[in-house]
Amino acid sequence: MILTIAHTFAYALIQTFGFSIFTLALQRLGRLKRLYRLKVFFFLLLMNAAGTMTYSEAAWQRVTTPIAAALFLIGMAFFFASHLYLGWKRLRK
Repeated sequence: MILTIAHTFAYALIQTFGFSIFTLALQRLGRLKRLYRLKVFFFLLLMNAAGTMTYSEAAWQRVTTPIAAALFLIGMAFFFASHLYLGWKRLRK
């Protein structure tokens, strides 16, 4: 039971980190003004808890592992691309 709670918490934390990287890149580009990381974390925590209670821990985490990895990797790629764009924009000036 405690391990299930820890896994659910860890998955929500990883997914929130990936989302935060993506929103941080949008903020640096000037497209986003306010970040709601805490609200996103609680939403993902509740979503993961509901999925774990509905489908069991093993089945839910088998499905959400690629999603968590994709959120993280897409966030990192977008963050890197925004840095390249901002660097290129600064060099043009």
